[in-house]
Amino acid sequence: MKLGFFGGSFNPPTIAHYNLIKQALKEYNFDKVYFVPVNDYYKKEKLISIDQRIEMLNLLCKKESNIEVLDIEKKINSKLNAIDIFKILEKKYKDDKIFFFIGEDNYIKMNTWKNYDQLKKYNYIIFQRNENEILSITDKNIIYMKNSENLKISSTRNKRKTKK
Repeated sequence: MKLGFFGGSFNPPTIAHYNLIKQALKEYNFDKVYFVPVNDYYKKEKLISIDQRIEMLNLLCKKESNIEVLDIEKKINSKLNAIDIFKILEKKYKDDKIFFFIGEDNYIKMNTWKNYDQLKKYNYIIFQRNENEILSITDKNIIYMKNSENLKISSTRNKRKTKK
């Protein structure tokens, strides 16, 4: 099977997150895509509890048979880095072709992440974040997905708008 894993804080999850997954499912023929929310150990201001974020994600994708939520970090209940999650998923889904979904803003910073040399070997779908910014990527294990709806994904921005 061809599987995608979309990690993030999803603080809160947005319809834009959902629409990007739907676009990836359609354009790249994934059998299933999983949201993988970070645990409460993640350092982010005003992070909603993982239970609430999982509940919101489940509501977002409850009518979709090919989109699910994985609560790996909640079950392990310790601080994990991206490489830790990737290795867990690689082991669990060893017979499947797996891709990790990431926004271009995080992809650009990925060279500062723990075990970057190991992270480079994985397959990625990189989501365009800004309509003006388009990365030039030549790595064979990376697909750059242009945002067909020009959706700007930012949970932080959405929270600021609702406070006004």
